[in-house]
Amino acid sequence: MASDPFHRKPWRTDWLNPELEHRKYRKMFREPEDYAENVMLFFGDMHKHTNLSPCGQVHPYNQSPAESYAYARDIAETDFLAICDHAEKITTAQWAECMRIAEAHNEPGRFVAWPAVEWATGLHGHRNIYYRDYDAPLMPGTTYTTPKKLWQALRTHATPALTIPHHAAREAAADLTCTDDDLEPAYEIFSGWGNEEYYGAPMQDTDRCFTRNFAVDTLLRGFRMGFVGGGDGHPAPPADSGITGIYAKDLSLSSLWDALQQRRTIATTGAKIKVDFHINGFPIGSVIRFNQHDVAKLFPLTIGVAVQGASNLEMVEIVENGITVHTKTKPRARLDQMAYTWYREARPSNGPTVGSPPNNVSRFIYVRVTQRDGHMAWTSPIWLDFYYDEA
Repeated sequence: MASDPFHRKPWRTDWLNPELEHRKYRKMFREPEDYAENVMLFFGDMHKHTNLSPCGQVHPYNQSPAESYAYARDIAETDFLAICDHAEKITTAQWAECMRIAEAHNEPGRFVAWPAVEWATGLHGHRNIYYRDYDAPLMPGTTYTTPKKLWQALRTHATPALTIPHHAAREAAADLTCTDDDLEPAYEIFSGWGNEEYYGAPMQDTDRCFTRNFAVDTLLRGFRMGFVGGGDGHPAPPADSGITGIYAKDLSLSSLWDALQQRRTIATTGAKIKVDFHINGFPIGSVIRFNQHDVAKLFPLTIGVAVQGASNLEMVEIVENGITVHTKTKPRARLDQMAYTWYREARPSNGPTVGSPPNNVSRFIYVRVTQRDGHMAWTSPIWLDFYYDEA
């Protein structure tokens, strides 16, 4: 399998219990050498504001940065928190103090205080910046006035950083006519502003949204962005709305940042819904490139899905290029668990097989989970990237 570019061993995640694993894979018992790597799933809020962000006159409800970290760790029982106060509304001295407080609350193996800040302009919308270290610059939209200027400045600084747009389908929308493949790995699909998967999605704030800038729209433009969830909490505590699950090798800032860069994320509406998903063994966030000569090697796709819900499950859907292509509603074990393997053929099952053209369709495929209580989760996509080979 090592020489096969279209199949690999799946990863082994810490939460997948033997019962679910047996239903997800053909082999009843797997040995350590059957896995490509070991990962753990960590949950946290990627987008919290404190009393340094007096937006909408709701700042009396916000806590201080130190209180927010303590709440996320001890009350919400999450593994990490990114405080994203507005860069344009805090001073350099306040920012330095924020970084000091974050570093003081960072406890690798127990809790990660993720250094972050929100960048915004009236013309280009809002993006959060996530740093890999606490020696991080304050980068307001008043100084770095366009996304491209922001990305250029981030590249020149010694501290690596990533950006994520949010409430992109609302007023003050993030400008998604352009993105940066290296520095912008994800889209905030759910927050306190609602569901921005596609227009008309459940829990969407329809009276304040417009079409063509939702997550599916953005992916259909060819951008490769995973999914994260954040509360964008102003009048709410950490992890009160959207949260993010990150598959990483350990609970440290560097591991979480690296996993975010690789799009190894799931987003939820606030419930800790655990989802594992792979295609031919390739994990969430992967890109599989193929040409017209590779179809027989790549297909049929072996799509493995496993879900451990926070409550009973309503349905699990496989979504391809924004369209649901497979739905499963009946758990085989407990009502809060579901795991199965589904095979996706190269061509539609009822389509022509003689004289048909090669399968030259690029695809992004992800899993959507809905619980009976209404909570939802989304995995980051896996991309099948077609290129034409002249040979």
